[in-house]
Amino acid sequence: MEKRIAKVNRYLVIVLCVAVLSALVPHIRAHAEETQQRVVRVGWYESSFNKTEKSGKKTGYAYEYQLKLASYSGWQYQYVSGSWPDLMQMLINGDIDLMSDVSFTEERADKMLFSDLPMGTEDYYIFMAPGSSQISADDITTLNGKKIGVNKGSVQAGMYRSWAQRNNVDAELVELTTSENESVNMLASGKLDAYITPNVHIDASRLVPVFKIGYSDFYFAVSKSRPELLSELNAAMSRIHDENPFFNQQMTQP
Repeated sequence: MEKRIAKVNRYLVIVLCVAVLSALVPHIRAHAEETQQRVVRVGWYESSFNKTEKSGKKTGYAYEYQLKLASYSGWQYQYVSGSWPDLMQMLINGDIDLMSDVSFTEERADKMLFSDLPMGTEDYYIFMAPGSSQISADDITTLNGKKIGVNKGSVQAGMYRSWAQRNNVDAELVELTTSENESVNMLASGKLDAYITPNVHIDASRLVPVFKIGYSDFYFAVSKSRPELLSELNAAMSRIHDENPFFNQQMTQP
């Protein structure tokens, strides 16, 4: 009799264990899927915002900002390299999830999601190569007839056109899909006479500011295919700025 009761008890324990495991499996699977979804594909474009040192170490304004975000959001980053214009199109297509240094426009707002808070504010300048005598900061007419490079589809391109019209500047605007380093090399080799880029951590040995054409706030942009990331991004940025209201300004310091 006792053996029969023991056998029944063992059977009940096994049935109970199976029932518990069956109940837990969906939750385990859901947790695994959630963890997998927290991998964030980030656009990486070599610039003052994203730099790869010779040792392979990553650094830069955007990179450091993203690390700070990850400390609150728990995101794991997968970096996808490309030029800024190409990565912007990848963001629109849903091939990457997050881009840094994106100025807000109504047209872009139809194609991507913007953080509530800006990453910072940047000034846009026309730069020339050191030692160049073709352009003078004291004579705006020296821009006439020159080739001026700018990232294709960037806010700077539209801003320059408005600035040039106001100042009666007649120059050729060359919209580029190259990396910032390649664009600066084009300036150094004479393929471009000037280059427009933000005045943030620029290399003074390679770029000399000549004319300021405008400024704007810039933001993190999220792909519309990953809308759940936006609320996490906004929450993380809010916590960062609640703890340190001067975080953006401090990030711009060399």
